[in-house]
Amino acid sequence: MTYRLIVFDIDGTLTTHISSWQFLHERLGIWDDLAAAYQNQFREGRISYKRFCELDAAHWKGMETDNLYELFREIPYSTNAVEAVRRLKEDGFVLTAVSSGVQFIVDRVREDMGLDYAVGNTLREKQGRLTGKVTIRISHLGKAAALRRVLRRFRIPAEETIVVGDSDGDVPMMKRAGYAIAFNPVGPALTEAASYVCRTSDFMEVHEHIRSIS
Repeated sequence: MTYRLIVFDIDGTLTTHISSWQFLHERLGIWDDLAAAYQNQFREGRISYKRFCELDAAHWKGMETDNLYELFREIPYSTNAVEAVRRLKEDGFVLTAVSSGVQFIVDRVREDMGLDYAVGNTLREKQGRLTGKVTIRISHLGKAAALRRVLRRFRIPAEETIVVGDSDGDVPMMKRAGYAIAFNPVGPALTEAASYVCRTSDFMEVHEHIRSIS
């Protein structure tokens, strides 16, 4: 099989932090009992992902977006992720990212890694400050729909697509891709959905494996 398109997850895959939402809370010193409670309510199914994001976004109303872009530059990339992605670009792949994280990390990754396309969720802003509202483009389990949009955008069939992710939220698009790589998977569902499991902190293994199957 000839693979032409790669779709990466971002949080916990290309970067080391598992949640850009949680990172922002922690970095601003507001990962308090209330924020943790919202996350627990979502994980327990008591509130929707949309509601969870709305509650989070309300915490950050009035913050300057320029400062937030700088904060997100503190998140480390996975070891050799930038170089591995650069080599995949040189190999001729169309490179994209689908993330349920916020635009600050999505925009940074797209720029730093030269991705052809990247999409995530947007904390709305007005005159350089957050409004406390959020636009949800990628829900927690909505990545299959996002993958379909990426495939239409580049006119590449699913069977010629490789998905790389680390969490259960990546399973829906992994099941629809031609090949799926689990990078340090955090749960059994992802391992079961993967064509290959990469258990290392070095992202270069992802590049080497993709080369071996291409």
